[in-house]
Amino acid sequence: MRLVPFLTLMFLSLYSAVLRAQSTNGSIAGLVTDPSKAVIADAKVAAIRADTSVRYEDASNDPGEYYLTNLPPDSYRIEIEKPAFKKLIKPGVILHVQDALASPK
Repeated sequence: MRLVPFLTLMFLSLYSAVLRAQSTNGSIAGLVTDPSKAVIADAKVAAIRADTSVRYEDASNDPGEYYLTNLPPDSYRIEIEKPAFKKLIKPGVILHVQDALASPK
């Protein structure tokens, strides 16, 4: 008989942890490469909110990957730049709640 209250208590405590883990934000990730598909490390990557011009920045790592996380839903302009390379600008990237987008290379 003690098992039912214990299981109920365990279910409720685990369920609340799942609810707390949900987020209202999203993320953008990508791989920075040159025209020959070689990866580019240490490229500056920025997501700029269209309505506020707030910048969220990261840099590509050694394998050329970048991750911009915890971004509020909005329209963004993605800018990728590194000296000796042409700057890439991608406007109109729409991020919704819990989106995990792969942005342009």
